[in-house]
Amino acid sequence: MRKLIILKTVIDFIWILSCLPILILGFAFSIYMFFNTEILELTRFAGMETEAPVWQKQLFIIVGYGIICGFIYVVFLFRKSLRLFQQRKPFDSYVIETYNKMGKILIGLSIASMIGIFIIRIVFTSKIEFTLGLSPYLLIMSLGLFFMVLSEAFKIAKQAQQDSELSI
Repeated sequence: MRKLIILKTVIDFIWILSCLPILILGFAFSIYMFFNTEILELTRFAGMETEAPVWQKQLFIIVGYGIICGFIYVVFLFRKSLRLFQQRKPFDSYVIETYNKMGKILIGLSIASMIGIFIIRIVFTSKIEFTLGLSPYLLIMSLGLFFMVLSEAFKIAKQAQQDSELSI
């Protein structure tokens, strides 16, 4: 139980100091860039040249902000499921559905991020670049699959718990 409290504290710390400011500042920047396009000169896309038209930069920033909001939503869902763990309800149907949803979202976000980075590299550098090896996008996809497997394991455990309660 102590490890659960530490995990919940760390996730709450990340939520308060990272996720909420990113949501607020990202939204403000996304709106402000349409009124003052000179601010886009300050942005860099993973160290690439930024000789693209303004509308492309704005589009990529909006898509990137949407992807970041998806990751923040996953952190939000994880925080909510940890509350049920603290209440000693690990096999609650909400936890099972949430872990499955988190897995699907993480897989979708990792695919969207891979495609987005690929398109940004084509647009800004006019190069097609493939790298073999460990990628953060594959790790995020693996984490998504892990949450989906964990959801299935909890579903099986919940069914086994209900069966054992019926046999008593």
